[in-house]
Amino acid sequence: MEPSSRKTGPVASAPIWLLILTMGCGAVGLTIISPSLKSVAEEFDVDSATAQFLLSGYFIAIASSQLIYGPMSDRYGRRKPLLIGMGLYAMGGILGVYAASITTLIYARILQGLGAAATVSIVRAIINDSYDRTKGASVFATISAVMVIAPIFSFISGGLVDEMIGWKGTMVIIALAGGLSLVSNYFFLNETNLNPMGKIVPRLLISEYYELFSNRLFLAFVIASACSVGIFLCMIGFVPYEYSRLGLSPGEIGVWFAATPVGYMFGNFITRWMAQKWGLESMTLIGSIICFLSIGLLFLMTMGELQNPFLISFTGLVMGFSAGLVIPNATMGAIASAGRLAGSASGFTGALQMGFGVIGGSMIAAVGGYELFHLGLLIIILMAVLGVAASLMAKSIPLSETARS
Repeated sequence: MEPSSRKTGPVASAPIWLLILTMGCGAVGLTIISPSLKSVAEEFDVDSATAQFLLSGYFIAIASSQLIYGPMSDRYGRRKPLLIGMGLYAMGGILGVYAASITTLIYARILQGLGAAATVSIVRAIINDSYDRTKGASVFATISAVMVIAPIFSFISGGLVDEMIGWKGTMVIIALAGGLSLVSNYFFLNETNLNPMGKIVPRLLISEYYELFSNRLFLAFVIASACSVGIFLCMIGFVPYEYSRLGLSPGEIGVWFAATPVGYMFGNFITRWMAQKWGLESMTLIGSIICFLSIGLLFLMTMGELQNPFLISFTGLVMGFSAGLVIPNATMGAIASAGRLAGSASGFTGALQMGFGVIGGSMIAAVGGYELFHLGLLIIILMAVLGVAASLMAKSIPLSETARS
């Protein structure tokens, strides 16, 4: 069992139910509009590509603005930026309700993404404030396991709401969720950053990011986590095409693909139980190796034309399981290694994780992986190799090299 680097005290604590509620807002906003894209396109008489900006605008906003919330939470505390984010999220929902054009609705979605970014980056920093690094990974794994349900539930409920009262009903849900989270955090969240660093000075901000990027343990953990998230997002994007080529219907694809989030949930439960015994570095390395082996096996089976829905689904199950080992441990390891720059580290980690998903997806498209499954798997294997290398690097660095300040 590795030594703890942070003490848990009554002032630096946050209710887990509150953290789940807060992170759930961002997850709900990500997928609840998806079933309504066709309805929106028909109402505003736009093509499907334009309607897709309702998703991509949210995604880009939530990825990029984490780089802002992180430093803000280091300097002004976690509570104020989080409340601001929840306010923006709720305002985005209200704006969406009254949107009279596709342009206004896209702006509403961007505003929602700007607010939701606070839930992602600041909640992780709050966990880091409240617990030592291994206990923090366990808590984050618990939240992540529960959070798997949120996007699935919001996707289903979004479709039902659209059928009953129209797509604007999804915007009402977003506004209500943001308002509920805002009120709950206002009354129940104590400030966990007890030593804020003061106002943002651009010159100092640059030097602090230089300090962060000079931290070898941070870089190792953040790259390992980004590879795992990137693989997870890429598999979601291009694997359904292979299922279609095997003759599966959309409903059947959904059933077979459900193994991936199930595996992720199970991996998070293992992290919750074993992180404090095995340590973050070992858990991250084990997960990265499992991911590499599972994707490698699927590649060999594909080259031998032996792939079938069961094999692909089983690989997704194992890959999801490996992500449940890597993501919570490597994410909290990266944030914990940053010391006083935990907020900035959380923001950068989240942005890079989503960035790897975008880069990986673009590379798969560039090599023709959406049409030729084995070419897409090659990109995934390269990411898995990088993840293993980063995990080995994290394992080799002594904790004393990055003592918390």
